[in-house]
Amino acid sequence: MSPQEKAPPLRRRGEPMRRAVFEVVVRLLTEQGPEAVTMAGVAAAAGVHESSLYRQFGTREKMIFEAATRYSDEALPARPAGDDIADDLRSTMRALIEYLNTPQGAALVRLSAVPVSPEFDQERTAYWHRRLDRSADVVRHGVETGQLKADTDPTLVVDALAGPVLARLALFHEVMAMDDVMRLVDQVLRGITV
Repeated sequence: MSPQEKAPPLRRRGEPMRRAVFEVVVRLLTEQGPEAVTMAGVAAAAGVHESSLYRQFGTREKMIFEAATRYSDEALPARPAGDDIADDLRSTMRALIEYLNTPQGAALVRLSAVPVSPEFDQERTAYWHRRLDRSADVVRHGVETGQLKADTDPTLVVDALAGPVLARLALFHEVMAMDDVMRLVDQVLRGITV
């Protein structure tokens, strides 16, 4: 269904409505970019009243942010640290590459580089700091369990691993090959393991 087509009005509220709205928002972001996401267009495509969107989200930017956050959190759930730091880092990076290999994941990460509004940009920055800090927790666990050198900086390790992957996506619009990412993990680990 195109964003111009109206879906039948939904007689639901709360989480079912939010899920329908988020699906439309992520689809529009993936297929057309943030400029295609309007309150009126999303309401029509999701089969809800535009006034419901304003009551629920307040602004278009908050609606976009919540949809992108929900999708990313579901696609990249927090992973508890295990007993092997190499396996943990490989698993974390594998999940990132699998996420980026979906049209939605690639589009939502590219959205991180597009100015939307000061409010959205501030929330987006805070979100990505929290997400990267969760990955740094895996590295902290490796330090605490003696698998990594005591002076290892968890934030720099995450930057060293995610940076090349995200740079490749931003600069060349391509996802780094899984084999290359696993070699990157091994090279970084060689510099920080005990």
